[in-house]
Amino acid sequence: MAKLSTAKINKLNKSLDQKRKIYILEDNDEVLINIKFKETVINRIVMEYLTVLQRVSTSDQLDNDLVIGSIGLLNLFMLREFSDVPMIPKNSEDLQKNIDVVDALYNVGIMDAVMEQFDMNEKQKVYDKLNKVSAESGKFLGEAAFKEAFTSEETVEDGL
Repeated sequence: MAKLSTAKINKLNKSLDQKRKIYILEDNDEVLINIKFKETVINRIVMEYLTVLQRVSTSDQLDNDLVIGSIGLLNLFMLREFSDVPMIPKNSEDLQKNIDVVDALYNVGIMDAVMEQFDMNEKQKVYDKLNKVSAESGKFLGEAAFKEAFTSEETVEDGL
């Protein structure tokens, strides 16, 4: 058995950068996609998606189009990070712009064509991480709310 080395770690990390060409649409347009999804990028996508959902839920301009449009954002973020599909905004600050891009990519068939080419196990890593982080966040927020309620009751009982 060999001792773990920096060179081996770098080699393993570099191996995650492999891409493959796929061809989509009637014209066989070429798109490069990642073969493997890096854990750090998955974390970034999930946190960005949850942040956007939080913004949507607290928006004073909440409407059905905004809610429906936000559903496709997770896939948009995967395309942004794991493919070279053009037109995808670099960040999620302009929510409406991102939703407009989601709509366009779905409408012309690009979203589904590329998402189908990602390895199912790699996509599942994103969905699993989203479920795990969502559950942990919910548990944390529930515990925080409970502690806040408990602390508030003690304060009232103490006459403060």
